[in-house]
Amino acid sequence: MKKKMYFIAVLFLAILTVTTQSCKKGEDGVDGAPGTAGTNGTDGYGAVTAADQAAFDAADGTIGARLYDHPLNEINYLPSAVMSSGSRSNFFRCKSCHGWDLRGRNGVLIDKGPSSSYPVAADVDLYAWARLHSIREVFDAVKNVGGRNKSLKQSYNGNMPYYGEILNDSQIWQIVKFLKVTSHNTDDFYDIATTGTYPTGSKTFSNIGKGGNATNGKVVYDSKCKSCHGADGKTIDIYCKGLFLGEMFRLDPHEVHHKAIWGMPVDRENVAIGCTSGDYAMPQIAITDQDIRDMMVMGQDTVLFPW
Repeated sequence: MKKKMYFIAVLFLAILTVTTQSCKKGEDGVDGAPGTAGTNGTDGYGAVTAADQAAFDAADGTIGARLYDHPLNEINYLPSAVMSSGSRSNFFRCKSCHGWDLRGRNGVLIDKGPSSSYPVAADVDLYAWARLHSIREVFDAVKNVGGRNKSLKQSYNGNMPYYGEILNDSQIWQIVKFLKVTSHNTDDFYDIATTGTYPTGSKTFSNIGKGGNATNGKVVYDSKCKSCHGADGKTIDIYCKGLFLGEMFRLDPHEVHHKAIWGMPVDRENVAIGCTSGDYAMPQIAITDQDIRDMMVMGQDTVLFPW
């Protein structure tokens, strides 16, 4: 009996061993054929198409700079509602909300509050924002579909205009090119210190024309600017408001910087109310960034360029 039980036990262990070994994992088999690829998803917000890139590459940022200054004047379009109110055009100028320095209320516009003839300043550093976003995102932001109407008086407010109603896509791409590539970091041209908060803050300029040379600036001025503005900068009464280059050099270096490099369109709305000094465009001239710095330093001389 004991032998029989022993035999059964040995047989059981043998079966268990064989069964366990047969359950061990073998080597992986050959991979099967790849499955069918899924369909592509739609492009996300801000995706850049080949057509976008081509339009951007073809755009002229210097034209974009003048459109940024005054799109209505650059394209010679002033709606009757704007013309009848003169300075209403400020509600359609990029620089009115974003400033000549592109920093809105956090820059030169810190002390420029809204009024019946001027919009509220933007709370964004447009120079930095544009460089952080795709050209399509910047294009869509500039076009601003559904924004403020171009001509209805009751629509004048702090909302950004619907530029797609005023400019064609090619012109909008020129503004995009200016914002993304052509525009300057104005810290390279002067220092600005601000105190307080918008719209009752204050600003102070210093180190105007960083690294500039006044002697070189006078040479550049005499060859590039003197024929229109005069030896002392007082030939043209800017905006017909008793404003001359000496004051501009010292108090408005941000505007001088922009216009000296990229020019400005005809001042049509001021011409319409009798200002003859604005009846011609300031052309873009062949001038370097260092030339601008040199002239900025030169312009601090109150004898050469009186108030």
